[in-house]
Amino acid sequence: GGEFAAGESSDLLSILIQQEGLTDDDILYILFDLIIAGSDTTASTLTAALYLLHEPRHRSSLEAARAEALEVGIADLRLEDIRGRLPFLSAVARETLRLFPPVPFIGRTSTSAAEVEGFSLPVGSTACWSPFYLGRDPTSWGKDAAAFDPFRWMADPITGGAPSSFCWLPFGAGPRGCLGTRLGLTEVVVGTAGLLKDFEFTFERDGELRYKYDLTLNLEGSAICSVKPRAI
Repeated sequence: GGEFAAGESSDLLSILIQQEGLTDDDILYILFDLIIAGSDTTASTLTAALYLLHEPRHRSSLEAARAEALEVGIADLRLEDIRGRLPFLSAVARETLRLFPPVPFIGRTSTSAAEVEGFSLPVGSTACWSPFYLGRDPTSWGKDAAAFDPFRWMADPITGGAPSSFCWLPFGAGPRGCLGTRLGLTEVVVGTAGLLKDFEFTFERDGELRYKYDLTLNLEGSAICSVKPRAI
């Protein structure tokens, strides 16, 4: 009996409270991680999406994204309607996350002995993979793997033209995938839509976006831009 009390709700906090073996401190740290993970990572992805859309060579993508944002009453959208009503902005979010996943490396520790592709993994060993390199692998994404092209997701909304949905893993996958997958995607889609609908952006450009690898993918330096309200 800690400070928290379980209720009838099925929200995440209630589920954590009902789990045996979790202390109040455990729950606080989990919630703290979710809040931190859901702020810096979303801000980083929004920055990348806007920067990429405003590159001169991506003008058609910017025009398509803004036209879609202007057609839809964003404030009135229900969560389950977002991908259907904002398909191109959803494609922009997925393509941005393919190239710039917020977590560049993910690791898992084996709880039992296993063999993967001929490699033995004893109990307690850690296996890592990189969503960053996975999303840029030419064998999965073709010769234009490094190019920003949201239209690949319009042609194939499930895998973006890759041979498997496991070629796109910015949130991991399976039962240990990110709890905030749906929330994170929604924030990027709606955030990009709202910003394009209300503002004009002009970026100062001195090359490509540069990131440094850390626990999350952090912008190296800054993406400087001027912002002005759009004429209504």
